[in-house]
Amino acid sequence: MTVLRTAVFSLLFATCSVWRAFAGPCTGAEAQLARVSRELTLDATDVAEGMLRPIALSYSECPEILLAQARIQDARGNANQAADLYIRYTDLEPDNSQGFAYFGRFFLEQRDYMRADALSAAAVDKNPSDPAALALRGQILVMKGQSAEGKALLEKACQLDPDDPEAQFQLGAIYDRAKSAPNAVQHFRKAATLNPRDSRAWDYLALNLEPMGDLDSAEQAYRKGLQVNQPGRYDDAFLDYNYGRFLAKRNDLAASKQHMDRAVELAPKVRAVWYERAKLNLRLKNYQQARTDAEKAASCEDPAKVIIDLQIYALLAQVYGRLGETGLAKKYADLSRETAPPVRGEYR
Repeated sequence: MTVLRTAVFSLLFATCSVWRAFAGPCTGAEAQLARVSRELTLDATDVAEGMLRPIALSYSECPEILLAQARIQDARGNANQAADLYIRYTDLEPDNSQGFAYFGRFFLEQRDYMRADALSAAAVDKNPSDPAALALRGQILVMKGQSAEGKALLEKACQLDPDDPEAQFQLGAIYDRAKSAPNAVQHFRKAATLNPRDSRAWDYLALNLEPMGDLDSAEQAYRKGLQVNQPGRYDDAFLDYNYGRFLAKRNDLAASKQHMDRAVELAPKVRAVWYERAKLNLRLKNYQQARTDAEKAASCEDPAKVIIDLQIYALLAQVYGRLGETGLAKKYADLSRETAPPVRGEYR
């Protein structure tokens, strides 16, 4: 019996020694760190920080804490602190794809596209099954014009992690551009449900509910977006513009005017906002303001040709006609007749 007891203790000691040999600085905190990461993915920064604090005290040498801290500083807009933490983490964990993926997304949000591109490629090379890496790489490929490849990666990311609101949003944006409203609604609704603070998701959800005829749900989505819209990562400068157009189509002109006024404050260099407010003022018989807005629209560059010159000429002809400016009305009416419409495919 004594020999057996000695053998058992020896085996337990050996097992513990092996466990200590393979135990890392994060061993025992994996589940807690995964929950922190999930809260950060859902933009619950304060919750994640509160959860991280006791982990950092108990596992001070764990490098995953650096990554979580980097993401927290990133979410709060503290770029210098976030960049320093990302660098420290990727230096310590050069084979971890998530460090490169989140650092790449940091650069993407900073509009440093070359670094974002390079880090996204490195992240996928290190782990082709990392949802964060796939989502970032897919988004960047779409931006580079490689839409099919980017969509495939985003779909894979959403399959692997269906609860990543940013991946859902980016996949919805692909369907939005393809004018596939039912598919876009599915992904934007998922994104908005997972992260109710994302005003972009509410806006795009509403825009895609409109052509499906679900106008009440569209209005609810617009209002939810406006409740959370504020400067930061999920800011949507066109939410008031889109809701203003929606209200105008429903003949709620006074409410539409309030949002269009806000839209020109938020996007004063965009031709479309001045054009739509000019049309609205024309309907409200605010002819002088319609003139000012239409002339402002004409002076704005619009390389994407969202509002083409032909539309501006037709609007100016109407406005000057209502003001009794017959010479100017005739000038723009003639321009409307003489200007050839763009070839199909030149603009969206």
